[in-house]
Parts: sequence; C-alpha cells; structure tokens
Amino acid sequence: MQKTNNMEVLPKVLLVEDFEDTVKIIKRLLARNGFQVDTALTIKEAKERLKKSIPDAIILDINLPDGSGLDLLKDLKSTHEDVPVIMLTAYTELENAIRSLQQGVDDFIPKPFDNAYLVHSVNKAVEKNKLKKRLRQSEKFRVLGELASGVAHDFNNLLHSMNSHLYLLERKLKQSGEVSEHLAALKTSIEDASEIVKRLSSMGRKRKDELQVIDLSNLVQDTVLMTKPKWFHEPYKHGRKVELLTELEPDLYVRVNPSEIREVLTNLIFNAVDAMPTGGAIKIKTKKVEQKAICHIKDTGLGITPEIMEKIFDPFFTTKGHGSGLGLSISYAIIQRHGGEMNVHSKPGEGTVFTISLPCIEVSNLV
Repeated sequence: MQKTNNMEVLPKVLLVEDFEDTVKIIKRLLARNGFQVDTALTIKEAKERLKKSIPDAIILDINLPDGSGLDLLKDLKSTHEDVPVIMLTAYTELENAIRSLQQGVDDFIPKPFDNAYLVHSVNKAVEKNKLKKRLRQSEKFRVLGELASGVAHDFNNLLHSMNSHLYLLERKLKQSGEVSEHLAALKTSIEDASEIVKRLSSMGRKRKDELQVIDLSNLVQDTVLMTKPKWFHEPYKHGRKVELLTELEPDLYVRVNPSEIREVLTNLIFNAVDAMPTGGAIKIKTKKVEQKAICHIKDTGLGITPEIMEKIFDPFFTTKGHGSGLGLSISYAIIQRHGGEMNVHSKPGEGTVFTISLPCIEVSNLV
C-alpha cells in the first residue's frame, strides 16, 4: 500500500505524453497543486495503467509513438465514459482538436500551454467528475429509498394485522407456561420488525430528533472496542493476526445519529478484516480539516480492482458470496444524510482507504 504519513488521498491524474520534457513540466506543476500524477509514454502503457486503477482525470496527447490519442479517446469513452479527458494538441492540429471535441473530450489545450490554464482545466475536470459520481449515486439511493418506503408501507400493514391477531390470542387462550413463552417471543419479533419498518420508512430522510453532538474520536474508540471480537478474537482463532491502530484527534465534535455512524464504522472495520485473509493492519485516523471532521479507515488488504471500484457503493452489489450487498450502500447513504461525504481509494495488492467527511461543530456553539 502507498505509504503516506498523513493518509491524505490526492486526486489522481494519468498523463499520456511521449515527450519527456513535457512530462516533467506537467508532473511537477500538478504535484505542486495537489495532484498525484501517473505517466504513460505510449497508448499500450496507458491501457496497462488503466487496468490497475481509474484516475480522476486523464491528460492525453494526440500524437503518440504507437498511434493516435484520438483512438485511445474513443476506447476510453466506450469503457470509462465518465473519466474526464483533456487533450494536448499543437496549434497546427486544429482539425484533430475539433475531432476530439466531437468525441466527448472535456477540454483541449494547445502547445505550448499556459500553466495556470492547465491547472484550472484539470481542477475543473476533477470537480466535474466528482459531481457526476455524486449525482449518479444520489439517483440510485433515491430509487432505493422509494422502493424501501413502498416495502415498508406494505410490511407495516401485515405487522398491524399480526399484532391484532396476537392480542386476540392473548385474550382468548388459557395459556400454559410454554404457550406464554412462544407468544412473548412472537411479540418481541413483531416489535423488532416494526423498528426495521420505521427505519425503512425514513430511508433517505434525516431524523432530526435522533441527532446528538458527540466527539467523533470517542465514537471511533467505542466502535473499536465493540468490534474487537471481529478484528482480534476471530482472526486469532484461525491463526492470523490483525492489528488495529488508532490516531485520534480529540474534541472533534459532530452532530449525528451515533448508532448510525457506529454502524458505518463497524461495517468498514468488518470489511477491512475480510479483505485481509492472511492478517494485516487496520489504521483509523481522525482529524479536523477546515470545517470538516475527517476519518480515514486504512487496511493492508487485497485492494479493490477498478471494475469493482466503480460499483462498490451500488445497492445489492457484493463480491463476498454471502450477505445482502447493502452494507456499503447503506453506509454511503447514512453519511450523505448527515451532510457528509464518503470516498474510497484502492489499488489491487496495496490495500484500501475509506474516507468519511462530516461537518464539524465548534465547541463555542455548544454552550
């Protein structure tokens, strides 16, 4: 896994350019402006890089040693249509620039390029890509929320009928001790099911009455303790070691539903353990960045392929062969309901970092 001290995840740009001086200039320029830059000198190299990870933006030269950048652009739009592409062109290649725009390129920059405009163009492309992902994810959860509300309505009618019959049975039956126990168990099951229905009914809506101001780092500590059987005892029984380390900034206040955020953290810890079949390490770090409370959950596991990464927050998507495939999608929805963001960065064989961002509450506002 990429070793970084602060666990920051920078936007990734793939630069496909064969002129080494241009590569050095652009790479240094973008690195100074907060981007992680990977490079490829040929179309073949670019395709190999894309098999390993999908960047947040691509800068693509039109003239490459093994073909035209326009051919690669056409392939990209058929396989990764949402990834923004910025074309590099010479002033004499106006016809190619027009063709690139026709094929869906996000911007084209003539050589020699203006440094400020190049950085602006990359920033705009990355932000546009983020917005498209958010909109697509929001639409998925809107549909899932409507489905859940409909199911909850029908299920609630059934529960009401069951509860009425149970009440009549309790009145009419001359109960033995055994019958009484069965009825009590049935009543408890109905009550639990009713709570699930309430949750389904409110899916996609923030329940303000359940929000509390809490210290996010304390919540993380509680969750680490609660999940110890999963990340310590269970692996130990099977002869593997999982280490969980924390680096928690104190007084990191957020207004949340504590049980829901615990659910998110628990799900991410469980997933991290499952991703390390031979053991490894999990590191959880919290910190404040501007007005955001940030929580990184980092593992040294198998990592995630680009194909899976594109679907990882989709409802009902799973690679485990068991479970509902709703864990990450529900976690994503919970964080969104709290006005936050949830992102993931990973490379196969190099582990995964999930990042949660929530609005901070100032201590002075608590008085």
